[in-house]
Amino acid sequence: MSAQPGKEKYPHLFSPLTIRGKTYKNRMKAAPTMFVHASYFIPQIKENLYRMVENRAAGGFACVSTGEMPLNFEEARTIFQERKIDFEHFEGEDFEIAREYAERIHAKGALCYFEFSHEGSRAEEAKEPWGPEDWTRDDGVKVRGMDRAMMDKVLNDYRTISRFAKACGFDGVLLHGGHGFQLQQFISPWTNHRTDEYGGSMSNRARFPKEIIAACRQGIGEDGIIELRFSAEDGVPGGMTIDDTVEFCREIDGLVDIIHVSNGLKWLGSRTKTFSSFLEPHGLNQDYAAAVKKAVSKSYVSTIGGYNGPELAEQVIAGGKADFVEFGRQCFADPNMPNKALEGREDEIRRCVRCFNCYPGFCEHPTDIPLWEKLGPEAAGKIYSPASMGSCTINPRSGFGFYPETLPEPKASRKVLIIGGGVGGCQAGITARERGHEVILVEKSGRLGGTINFTDKDEDKLDLMNAKNVIIRDLEKSGAEIRLNTTAGAALIGELKPDAIIIAVGAHPVTPPIPGIEKAMGALDAYENMDRLGKRVALAGGGLVGCEVGLHLARHGHEVTVIEMLPRIADETFGYYRNALLTEMDNRNIKQVLGAKVLEFTDAGIVVEKDGKQETIPADSMCYSFGMRSNSDEVEKLKAAAGDIPTWVVGDAAHAGKVADAVHGGYLAAMEIV
Repeated sequence: MSAQPGKEKYPHLFSPLTIRGKTYKNRMKAAPTMFVHASYFIPQIKENLYRMVENRAAGGFACVSTGEMPLNFEEARTIFQERKIDFEHFEGEDFEIAREYAERIHAKGALCYFEFSHEGSRAEEAKEPWGPEDWTRDDGVKVRGMDRAMMDKVLNDYRTISRFAKACGFDGVLLHGGHGFQLQQFISPWTNHRTDEYGGSMSNRARFPKEIIAACRQGIGEDGIIELRFSAEDGVPGGMTIDDTVEFCREIDGLVDIIHVSNGLKWLGSRTKTFSSFLEPHGLNQDYAAAVKKAVSKSYVSTIGGYNGPELAEQVIAGGKADFVEFGRQCFADPNMPNKALEGREDEIRRCVRCFNCYPGFCEHPTDIPLWEKLGPEAAGKIYSPASMGSCTINPRSGFGFYPETLPEPKASRKVLIIGGGVGGCQAGITARERGHEVILVEKSGRLGGTINFTDKDEDKLDLMNAKNVIIRDLEKSGAEIRLNTTAGAALIGELKPDAIIIAVGAHPVTPPIPGIEKAMGALDAYENMDRLGKRVALAGGGLVGCEVGLHLARHGHEVTVIEMLPRIADETFGYYRNALLTEMDNRNIKQVLGAKVLEFTDAGIVVEKDGKQETIPADSMCYSFGMRSNSDEVEKLKAAAGDIPTWVVGDAAHAGKVADAVHGGYLAAMEIV
């Protein structure tokens, strides 16, 4: 059997391609996912950022891009720091910080890009942003329309930063002109109403973008690659459409080496499908890329948008829709994805579940508010600390501010007893085995997976189901001893005499003493009892679980009403995930009753008190979701039975939370066993 079966299974994906003398060893590229300028301003995560790109190169991606850098720190400024980065001199600290990215990526066998952008009229921190025309933004900031002198200044900055990238050793530049940024603003009829030679016809609207590309070429040189990231559509009424983009791409055919087809607007990333959610198809921009590919003959085409494995990427390239596929959040989930595909280990790929844990995104839904306003400045500081940036739900080694080597190495192989076979317990077992420990995992039920086994029944949760199954397979392959249908207690602990115990016994649904609640079904129980539910379903409890179960019921034809005591539904969610969730609830016609206290479950429906009045929400069947509570009684019994044995409590058993809490908690507990 070939040591590289992926070349036979995915021949197009693993086909090399040479552009301007530089060879891409395959057609998979690691798209930018974090801001490279953080290396200059947050020293405690600088090494994390280097390792991030280094791991992607080592993982087999043909090309790795740094994160977005503002073109300048004046009218293009998008970050708070006052310090400017020196792009004009090819020596000193600023130069060395950037050069190390290129050196580390090259050392692991990949090509590298330096990404930069000018957000034009949307530059967040510019005192006076520049755009195609004068206007005042919704936040009251006045935008200046660019005249010739302003254009010349910007062109010089593009030329300068491209020279800087070349001097640092980068193979090319990723010019980010999409997501509503400066280039897109000139092309879009929504944002460009100029009447001079830079407005009107496409040849006029494309004039300044073409000047920008020419400036980048002067800077990067004839042997450097220029990849232009551009949106297929604005995604708003009156905005740029794919027809506009195709016409623009004909104008720049051959001026850029690769046209990278993304979509939408940064500040409306969920609504305009800039970032796909778990509710949207994978590869959602592939048809847009195909339209561009059909229109150009000199430039290559790349596409991005929800790719998390080699199978669809192979189909897109084999079908002639694109020449490259870009992977974004998947690089947090598993930077070793290309190597695993090449080696025929696809079943070991941890595939992105598109949960936005790594990048929460912006508030877009009318009911949303910034997290720091919702939770207060102290909580917001924790949420936006360096340690929380880039943290992946299913990859416990992700996250900035975390360095595994700072944890002590095991002094000897220990016997580790793990009690509970949910994803937290499974991850603990995987990590403990990686560190050379003997592992015995016991699970009282007949299968591993725990609470999230409901994903086997939920079509919206296919990605999470796949991730759960990969974690289980990793445990099974690790050599850990797995005992199902086994209850842990003092007798088992006494028999095994472990050196360390990890308790991962999960949580249970809260069932408050509300009259008639026995007439209702726990929300998670609905997955196994769909045949018992009538047409109209009233669901008490509008947190995340209740809303997602409501989506499942609505998908299967039920008329769903979600009742929530708070004035906001799914109050614990934020940003892009929340936007996608609430939009899909609207799409599936789920009714919401907010600010309503549940008083009673009756044969006629759920009785609530809202605005001081009682009313009955009619239903044929009723469900409830009032949160989860840790199995603390079981935890305390196990801790007592453990006696002096070092013990860790992880996942929902420690605190009812999310999948990320369980996976990361299991990993860290195992890392602490020495």
